[in-house]
Amino acid sequence: MNPTGLTVIQDAVLRHLPTLGLASNTRILDAPCGSGASLTLALKERGFDAIGADIDAGAAILLGKDFVEANLDAALPWPDQTFDAVISTEGIEHLENHYSFLREVNRILKPGGILVLTTPNITALRSRVRFLGSGFFGRDGRPLNETARHPLHHIGLATLSELRYELHVSGFQIKEALHTHVKPISYLYSFYAPFIWLYTLLAFRKEKDPEQRERNREIRAALLSFSLLFGECLMLVAQKAPSVGHGK
Repeated sequence: MNPTGLTVIQDAVLRHLPTLGLASNTRILDAPCGSGASLTLALKERGFDAIGADIDAGAAILLGKDFVEANLDAALPWPDQTFDAVISTEGIEHLENHYSFLREVNRILKPGGILVLTTPNITALRSRVRFLGSGFFGRDGRPLNETARHPLHHIGLATLSELRYELHVSGFQIKEALHTHVKPISYLYSFYAPFIWLYTLLAFRKEKDPEQRERNREIRAALLSFSLLFGECLMLVAQKAPSVGHGK
């Protein structure tokens, strides 16, 4: 946590926003915003028309009318095409249905709207080695406590290729696949990179469909990128398709 109250992940998202060309009055949904609503408040300080939403109503005191209590596993309480951008930091891995969430986000975004999504990078070398040794990916080092369903349990961890599929069939196109931060210990796993490169190359050779083979080149390049091999969390920037005739 830095002095502004932002987590390292939220700070990475905030620093990347200027590259997206969003106007200062852009209407942005931050969901989940968390009880501290640090990112929502930082967005408002920078002139964005930001709304925070979370199943935990703790942020209502900080945000007032700019907070909405919302269950991201259910229909979102906004009309179609309400927002120019949606930011979702460390939320999708807690949800029971990625597809319904992404379809709802697509619905409330305006044509051409931007989704910035962060989630644990279970494709990272360190996470892969942990899974090989224990059967558990990084960020989930042991079985979940089964006493009761907890909203913060990581029940929906997903690889880049899975998230790409979910986004693309839900009306988005991924524009960037980045990382939020790297822990120094991750560099110790560089030893495995050549093996991963070779194995990935061999694994992709079986695809026969020419269109998917072209897509697989993009996926392979992303999987072998620095961000995917060493990043602690993924930061995916995706765009909703523009309306017909947009920009003409």
